[in-house]
Amino acid sequence: MRTIGNPWEILTVKYITDMSDCAETLDGLSPYHVYMHYYWRLRGRWRKQLYDWIRRPPCDATASLTPEQVLAGERATVTITIRIGETPLCRNGRVAIYFPMSFGGFNEQIALRCFQGPDGQTGYGSRITADASKPGVSIAVQVHSAGAVFLCVELIIEEGELHEGDEVVVLVGDPSCKPQVINERAKSLPMRIALDFEGDGSFRPVVPNPAITVVGNRAKYLRCFAPATPDVGKPFDVRVVAADLENHNPDHHHSGTVELHAVEGSLANQVTTKMPATACGTLAVPGAIVEHAGVTRIEAVDHEHGLMGVTNPVCPEMAVGPWRVYYGEIHSHSELSDGVGIPEDSYRWARDVEGLDFAGMADHFEDGQSYNYTLEDKWQKTKEVAEQFNEPGRFATLLGYEIGTLERHRNVYFADAEGRMIVEGPDAEWVSMDNVFSKLQGTDYILIPHAPKFHGINWHRPHDPDRQRLVEICSNWGISEEGGPQSVRHALDLGYKFGFTGGTDNHVAEAGNPDQGGITGVFATSLTREGIFEALHARRTFATNGPRMILHFFVDNTFMGTELTCTTALPRQVRGRAVTDEPIDTMEIIRNGAVVYSVDGDGSRDVSIKWEDAEPLADVTPDREIDGGSFAYYYMRVRTIHGNYGWASPIWVESEPARK
Repeated sequence: MRTIGNPWEILTVKYITDMSDCAETLDGLSPYHVYMHYYWRLRGRWRKQLYDWIRRPPCDATASLTPEQVLAGERATVTITIRIGETPLCRNGRVAIYFPMSFGGFNEQIALRCFQGPDGQTGYGSRITADASKPGVSIAVQVHSAGAVFLCVELIIEEGELHEGDEVVVLVGDPSCKPQVINERAKSLPMRIALDFEGDGSFRPVVPNPAITVVGNRAKYLRCFAPATPDVGKPFDVRVVAADLENHNPDHHHSGTVELHAVEGSLANQVTTKMPATACGTLAVPGAIVEHAGVTRIEAVDHEHGLMGVTNPVCPEMAVGPWRVYYGEIHSHSELSDGVGIPEDSYRWARDVEGLDFAGMADHFEDGQSYNYTLEDKWQKTKEVAEQFNEPGRFATLLGYEIGTLERHRNVYFADAEGRMIVEGPDAEWVSMDNVFSKLQGTDYILIPHAPKFHGINWHRPHDPDRQRLVEICSNWGISEEGGPQSVRHALDLGYKFGFTGGTDNHVAEAGNPDQGGITGVFATSLTREGIFEALHARRTFATNGPRMILHFFVDNTFMGTELTCTTALPRQVRGRAVTDEPIDTMEIIRNGAVVYSVDGDGSRDVSIKWEDAEPLADVTPDREIDGGSFAYYYMRVRTIHGNYGWASPIWVESEPARK
């Protein structure tokens, strides 16, 4: 099979998808496959162009677009207008428009495979056209696209030139063809635009970036979230979201009356409130009060629109001592790196759409992921937005990022608002497991491996047990619990003392979206950055692959995440409880990687398990390679009848040293 040539050379080919005169056709592949191969390589080329041009001074042209707001899932024509400043755009000069990832939507990716044939007509998807306001100026349009993942439109001045005040008008989804869906997700979508005035490749950016905002469509149901362990007799808020069916987006224009009442347990009061249109489809409804410590489930109803929904289970008695349960998701990406949506979108989604208590961003900062911004600007933006959304007592944020060079992905999170950026520019030292701990020395942080089974990981690399305290057991990649040498169980067998987190690893700025992975529950003393970080470091965590659960797990009255020393003579008392929003199929106790006891959930949503481990402790505490000690580990796993999972963090048990 022959290989395709230098992707820079194909810029001389006017219509990339006309393969009839292409000497580089791959044997046995269709023109479509060759096209896709070219364009994946072109994505890298345009990312390099974007990387270069954002580091140059902006040009004096300006850009705007209409409409500035569209409904999720709706088709629309977007008009982008570039107005020339004092610097003329000469013959052979170019305009490049780099679109955000997923422009055109994920559900209809074909809508942005906008390649053009030799007759100037589109192939599949929508049509993109460009015209100049000045007569006699001819513009060629080249569309570089790989579906919704990558789209760059290049405009080439073939005849004439443009001067101050002249305009180029680009129609994305020309009405002569079928306009595309802009996006199914409620997001801010900034466009990157640059001009190459002389045609020599020296693009300069247009600042500011014009942006289009996608907002939620018509509501079809209510999503409802309540605190898991509120105080009995004290009022609390219930988050109610009037959600569409496009992507659980809040209906931007919804207004109505919301009533709250209990469908299990009881509320001490009646709650009715208006959701005004200014709430944009999501409202914290105040004043709900539970009157007992057992399980309560609260239903929200909007009779006018025929909408309803039920909260996650509320159960004050599941609080443990001074600790309350809080839900969060700390693995979300944005357009700061290889995603779509701005960081503000992710935090708003976590707080206002998912009703989460805490969240954190995990954007990449490696040089190849810094094409939209400089690394310095990204880090400053990351810190500013985390601080902007941090609101003690209501919503906590964690400052962090993903380091993609650490055995294929680990995330770092800091206890404070400053952290430390250890990923540097193209000529800097590569961050590796050999130097990451020294580079972060002096800061208070946690380093979390994620998706180890799917990304690939080497558990025999350097390890700091005071910093690597947790592992992401589930995400959008799937479940890494078991199945081979890269699984979480294998790490536990080696001697890692990992608590469990769940995340999404979404790249659409939607922290906690249940369609995209998991969430983390923590038992913390307060809903503050400090309280959440302390709970994570203490491993008082449980993970689910989406559903809201409350999990308890104890060995001899020692809580999950703890290291326990026992006498060898006494049996260990192992117990747990799960309160869920779905009927439970099974609950299992896992010791040293094997299920040692289980109970049938029998379809209940509140199930307890209790087991006495009478085996001699010496027989179940093998030597561990990583830690160097001898101990057993226990954890609890819950499976619902719908195939969802929850995991309580392990407890590690070792023998008391013999008395002399």
